[in-house]
Amino acid sequence: MGEHRTFDVPVNILTRQDRYLICYAESQVQGNLDRESTSVVPVLTAYHQVQAEALSQAASTAMLEELRKGFQ
Repeated sequence: MGEHRTFDVPVNILTRQDRYLICYAESQVQGNLDRESTSVVPVLTAYHQVQAEALSQAASTAMLEELRKGFQ
């Protein structure tokens, strides 16, 4: 997605059986577990935006194959 870099660290969004959301983000220095919906919902929203803008699996594969041709 080029310049649209939403996440600076790896993020895991967990949904418990009771639909309660938890966000875990990990950097080189520490991990952060957040249970506050005011913090978790914006992360979930950003994830959905990235997901909506991402190429399909077939389009991603085709793009990578084209890029690989340039390195041969």
